[in-house]
Amino acid sequence: MEKKFKLDSFGYEVEIGKFARQADAAVWFKQGGTVVLATVVSAPTEEFPGFLPLTVDYREQFSAAGKIPGGYFKREGRSTDREILLSRNIDRACRPLFPANYFNQVQIISTCYSVDKKYVPGPLGLLAASLALTISKIPFLGPVGIIEVGRLDGKWVTDMSYEDGLKSDVRLTFAGTYEGINMVEGSSNEISEIEFLDAMFLAHEKIKEQITWQKQIAQEVGQPKEEVQDKYNWTTWQERIDAFSTDERVRGVYKADKIERNAALEEMQKAFAVQYAKEIEEQKIPTKVLDYIFDDTIKVKLTELIFTLNKRVDDRAFDQIRQISTEVGLLPCTHGSALFTRGRTQALVSVTLGSGEDEQRIETIMSDDSVNGNFMLHYNFPPFSVGEARPLRGAGRREIGHGYLALSAFKYMLPEKTEFPYTIRVVADMLESDGSTSMATACGSTMALMQAGVPIKKMVSGIAMGLLKSKSGNERFTILSDISGFEDAFGLMDFKVVGTQSGITAIQMDIKYKGGLAREIFEHALEQAKRGRLHILGEMQKVMTKPNEKLSDLVPKFVTMKVPVDKIGAIIGTGGKTIKEIIEKTKTTIDIEPDGLVKIFGQPGPGIDVAINWIRTLSGQIDTGMIYEGKVRRIAEFGLFVELVPGKDGLVHVSHIPQQYQRNFATHYKMDDVLKVQVLEYDDATGRVRLKIVE
Repeated sequence: MEKKFKLDSFGYEVEIGKFARQADAAVWFKQGGTVVLATVVSAPTEEFPGFLPLTVDYREQFSAAGKIPGGYFKREGRSTDREILLSRNIDRACRPLFPANYFNQVQIISTCYSVDKKYVPGPLGLLAASLALTISKIPFLGPVGIIEVGRLDGKWVTDMSYEDGLKSDVRLTFAGTYEGINMVEGSSNEISEIEFLDAMFLAHEKIKEQITWQKQIAQEVGQPKEEVQDKYNWTTWQERIDAFSTDERVRGVYKADKIERNAALEEMQKAFAVQYAKEIEEQKIPTKVLDYIFDDTIKVKLTELIFTLNKRVDDRAFDQIRQISTEVGLLPCTHGSALFTRGRTQALVSVTLGSGEDEQRIETIMSDDSVNGNFMLHYNFPPFSVGEARPLRGAGRREIGHGYLALSAFKYMLPEKTEFPYTIRVVADMLESDGSTSMATACGSTMALMQAGVPIKKMVSGIAMGLLKSKSGNERFTILSDISGFEDAFGLMDFKVVGTQSGITAIQMDIKYKGGLAREIFEHALEQAKRGRLHILGEMQKVMTKPNEKLSDLVPKFVTMKVPVDKIGAIIGTGGKTIKEIIEKTKTTIDIEPDGLVKIFGQPGPGIDVAINWIRTLSGQIDTGMIYEGKVRRIAEFGLFVELVPGKDGLVHVSHIPQQYQRNFATHYKMDDVLKVQVLEYDDATGRVRLKIVE
């Protein structure tokens, strides 16, 4: 049965039952002229996967904006980075809201089919997916809502248009349930912790409206939820593991070193399997199932022990940061490099500076032109960083997400293109991982950029935080600074904060606690994160406090100059012949803007100097006294015509030829001879150049 719903306060229109009717649920979601279709489908898993097999794909059709994709095939290909990042947002907001022992395959596909350039489709992709899950048979514990918050003229805005978003100096995306926020992603221009919380709780009030509306729709649709099947007697095995995991055994896991800790856990797990070998065999419990329940139960036991002992698994205090070391300039042939090590997490970062031709051009459905990216940050996570042996593949969703978080932290800290016209590429390779590699990337990138001489406005550092809650006695929370990979797995919240000494530049939060957290807890967590971030910044400043004033000799030279607009044609030449010749002969890269701004990029040396002189000459910027090495192109009775640069000749009158050659200059000088000449006079009106030979 087809049904239509509206939420006038947001301008939402929804149709259910008309589209994609063979999916478990499908939602046609419209705001203005922007339309997204979200579908959800579930299927039983044949073997226990060891995790919730949820797959999320957000896609944007170029036809939505009346465009044909570029490239040879003229069709959408693999997901773009933007699509992957938006898919991750949907996944992060929805994944915590499935029952703990639900392991059916679930696939969410949100596709943008129309976009009006006012309402951005990304948030609608999550809302449509949430509503589709909510009205389906799938046992989803949502719904979730999503609000993007910006700041225009110093005021918070929750209903930004696409154009507003481009002007805003804050872009924060909040998703959550009626009880509280469960996902945050965004960047900002050094906002304070209090300002961030103001934006978050403002967003949550709007999210509550979206949740109430979705629940009303679900009630009218009336689709019952399927029951979660307990094929493995889950509760019984949890009780057995709980009884086996005595305080004495769990204390054996308290190891400062990651490898020793993992070995202790493995021994404990083997001992349990030996003790219950008969029951495991009789009930044919798969190893993966047992491992999953064991891991889940041990997390609870460890959390309680942490509260009892008042110290963490690796013996650190709750607010203690692991040891930090930083090196710069260790890669001799790169433009900039740094090694950032924190505990057993290690990031090797390199910086490369290029020309305008190296900018990344990205086609999007929201922009009329390809977007130029003159700052790129690429994050790599090779298997050896965690002691694994697996095939190397291209960048996965995790790599793209972690890299984007670090990249967004520098959005407002980079120099203006007019001040520093280089294209900047940062590559961060994780050599070792024990939690928070994205924050190591942000810190290492700061140091590598400064060592390369990139004039970033302020130093940036980042920290990963966690939240634990005791289940015994009164409700107690504790905040963990600089969480390890082990701690990342069993906290109720993990969040990453990146910023300068003055404020937050990027933030990411994932909150698994379904009860909603009080503002005071967030205030305490962010204040502790700030202290930790500033401590890390202080450790970095022991090595460098500001960018190098001089670029490496390996960095290609970048020169800008202004030429008259009416001279651009002479520089480019017919069909681009002249500019191509300059580029080919001088081995440089040259960009000419419509306003006459010329950018010349090339290796230091004679090539770039020739290119500069060539363009100056063609544009009529010829000054008395300038020296050229030109070729004799014509010999006349009254003197020599010397080619200063291709397309521009000057006359050496006989009177300005060395006296000893004046009588027989026509025989002494030959065609194509290279002569050093100096400008005596330049007539701007006629373009004539008078020269003399310099001996």
